[in-house]
Amino acid sequence: MILWISMKEIDYVIIGAGQCGLSAGMYLQKAKEDFIILDQHLEVGDSWRNRFESLKLFSPAAYCQLPDLKMALPSSVRPTKNQLADYFSRYASHFDLPVHTKNRVTEISKLGEAFLVKTTFEEIKAKKVIVANGLCQKPFIPEWADNLSIPYIHSGQYRTPISVKGKKVLIVGGGNSAAQIIADLTNYFEIHWSTIKKPKLRSLSVFGKNILWWGEKFNKLKKPAKEKRIGKAEPIYLFDDLKKKIKKAKRQPEVIGAGSNQVTFSNQKTEQYEFVLFATGFTSDYSFINIEGFENDMEMLRKQQGVSSVSGLYFLGIPFQRSRSSHLIYGGQRDAAFIVEIARNAD
Repeated sequence: MILWISMKEIDYVIIGAGQCGLSAGMYLQKAKEDFIILDQHLEVGDSWRNRFESLKLFSPAAYCQLPDLKMALPSSVRPTKNQLADYFSRYASHFDLPVHTKNRVTEISKLGEAFLVKTTFEEIKAKKVIVANGLCQKPFIPEWADNLSIPYIHSGQYRTPISVKGKKVLIVGGGNSAAQIIADLTNYFEIHWSTIKKPKLRSLSVFGKNILWWGEKFNKLKKPAKEKRIGKAEPIYLFDDLKKKIKKAKRQPEVIGAGSNQVTFSNQKTEQYEFVLFATGFTSDYSFINIEGFENDMEMLRKQQGVSSVSGLYFLGIPFQRSRSSHLIYGGQRDAAFIVEIARNAD
């Protein structure tokens, strides 16, 4: 039985306790504002902790730090996903941020001039809402997957090679997650790799320095992205022996159809597989926002730098929201500072 608590009133509700939500919380705390952070996960950091086991960030520790608390790692070391998750948990505890875990937001609507935020356990009346729950909410899987009779998963469900069945496996997707998962699997399975275009490969290190170090040195990380750059596929960043491992996968062009255990490619060739893994990314999901006039369009919100046309509603974690690094922890916290300032000055 769910026990409902009487409606509470608060100035700010932040949805999501990831890098953007925690950063926004810190800036509101510094300004002595009244706020809470709602997160659907069991613990702070679980959005990273629940990703595949071999995941390491591209960003060195120096570029993964949130405001006013360093990571307990050498600045040049790239954290594992568990190290980052533990750091986020430590961050929330260290600054005593009011994070309410296991509390999923089910709906946001208007209540007069304020917002009504309905969650798993309570209803909250808030003057302003900052949506910072990230993009890993709704996995994108192509429609042709419905025609498969063989098992398949999305990369968001992948943890270790034990997650995969059979012997001959197709990986679909041309991004960094696809490449890192392929590196996990090539020692155990016959891997085929389907991409729409040939992936661009780029070294993560240049002259012994991480590319983010160079980006900061030449002031590129803080600059807005050019419109022609937005929407283009990110290169696959090479580190350690990644290039050697992904070369073991047999390259395939774009998939144009499927049926049973067969997949047809754009070159009209057909292959049989025992398992498919989709590393095809995520789409935004704002279905919980039930407000007349809300854009419900991530691209429009990006162009508005995360400021909705609905007064008092703000967004964080949108790629290229304000800079080339908005999708990174480094840029996300700068976006959080901007949104908090905008929200506070809107009174």
